Amino acid sequence: MKRKTIFPAIGLLLLAASCTKQPAEMNTGTTTNRNVHTESVSLGAPVAEAKLYKLLPGYKKSDKFEASGVYYLNGYFYIPCDNRFKIARIKSSLPLNSSQNTLLGSGSGDSDFEGITYSNISPSRFYVVEEAVENGSSWQPRIREYDSSMNYLSSKWAGYNFSEDESNKGFEGIAHVYRNGESYLLGLVEGTGKIPVLRKTASKWEKIAEITLPAGADFGDYSDIAVYGSKVAITSQEDALLWIGTLSDTSWSISGGTTYSFPTGNDQGVVGPGGKVLYGNVEGVSFISATQIVVVSDKVKSDQPDYQSYKDQSVHVFNLP
Repeated sequence: MKRKTIFPAIGLLLLAASCTKQPAEMNTGTTTNRNVHTESVSLGAPVAEAKLYKLLPGYKKSDKFEASGVYYLNGYFYIPCDNRFKIARIKSSLPLNSSQNTLLGSGSGDSDFEGITYSNISPSRFYVVEEAVENGSSWQPRIREYDSSMNYLSSKWAGYNFSEDESNKGFEGIAHVYRNGESYLLGLVEGTGKIPVLRKTASKWEKIAEITLPAGADFGDYSDIAVYGSKVAITSQEDALLWIGTLSDTSWSISGGTTYSFPTGNDQGVVGPGGKVLYGNVEGVSFISATQIVVVSDKVKSDQPDYQSYKDQSVHVFNLP
């Protein structure tokens, strides 16, 4: 994803008045996005967090881990990065410089991976999505399939078209749903928040339905999706928000919803007083349990405030209020 500069609610008002760039600060009670006023609940400080390079043995601060998705499974976080083909497998207790943490798979160079999910339906599979790749006259997401040890098996196109101009606003996340004896993938379109429902055929992942999010999840962008039972989590990178709604078990629809703001802090990256938006690069989310989530953060961009670099390229664990 090519990230835009974050201008939360207060910053947008000041920007309109002065036409000058303002620090990224947030009113922790409410957030205004595209003329939609959304009450939000503030998350507390993370119960654990760490930089990816500090978790993996043999890496240093200059090594980039542009985290773009995450999936929690059996005590580990599986984390794709859009600048790497290998998938990070991180122990959920976040031990630093530990042999328990490793990179799985093969390949080098930029991957454009934007999301990951898992199916435990035999044979168990991981699925990793490439945002949008040129396929003939259109651009389509491509879904890569791996076995449970993260060995690459095959790829299939998703039947959802983007223009070249839209190609870096393609699928930002995927989630697996098992329903009525069949497996489905839910995609998440970065630019619109639409959620195509995909079913695997012999040749591709075909779209069989599309979910529109409730108005309470009307954000500036959409960076990942996760499903846990009937709970659906959606993150927004630009707005530094998490939204959790309810997936119907009888139709392809999502209802209700609570918006959560990530904790703010000071310009040294410390959560607490200060009002600075620290978590401005959230690109992935997964449920650990019904009351706890893990999120991962992409690399800070040159047009972002320096203090947001304290939380970039990192893993963060939060309790849900």
